[in-house]
Amino acid sequence: MATKETAAVPTREATKRFLVDCDSCSYERTADGREEATRIGADHRRATGHELVALEVPQSVETA
Repeated sequence: MATKETAAVPTREATKRFLVDCDSCSYERTADGREEATRIGADHRRATGHELVALEVPQSVETA
């Protein structure tokens, strides 16, 4: 008898890591997830007026 199972799909957002980097100074932080990266960037932008970039860190880099 064939059954159709529905596996729980893990949320990839929770496992994504980001590098938050400032264009104007040496500020650089890692963040777990998009929301934390946004918060870190917004806090630095508010404090300095600098523009930031958040880059997703590939999994292969995390495990190496």
